[in-house]
Amino acid sequence: MAELEQEKEVLLQGLQMMARGRDWYQQQLQRVQERQRRLGQSRASTDFGAEGSPRPLGRLLPKVQEVARFLGELLAAACAGTAVPSSSLGPPGPTLAPTSPPAPDWQQQTILMLKEQNRLLTQEVTDKSERITQLEQEKSALIKQLFEARALSQQDTGPLDSTFI
Repeated sequence: MAELEQEKEVLLQGLQMMARGRDWYQQQLQRVQERQRRLGQSRASTDFGAEGSPRPLGRLLPKVQEVARFLGELLAAACAGTAVPSSSLGPPGPTLAPTSPPAPDWQQQTILMLKEQNRLLTQEVTDKSERITQLEQEKSALIKQLFEARALSQQDTGPLDSTFI
């Protein structure tokens, strides 16, 4: 009976964490969608995303991917009625049954996730390159204006005025 209570408690805790995790994932998705919307509206802006960070998830992204992989393995094992692969649980320990090779579903999910991440990073690099090009053009225009203003100033005041560039 105590074993069933413990199992129930673990499942309730897991369910609570899943609910909190779901809320967090939805918040992150909203931030990304908002960032995409802002970038779509104004490619020329200097907007770097929410909270001033170029990548809101930043160093958390590998952990998020790891959690998704672990959850995928857990669900695959639960659906197949086998134990979770020991490689997912950390140090090797005794298993209830011999484990089969990892399920192709979670591998496919990982591949799709990596492809999407690659697409987003490629888009980000493209956006940054376009922004750099725009800034270089603005810089050239400003330098040209500076030289024109300097030339006009020298005509008015004579050769004694020298602006150091």
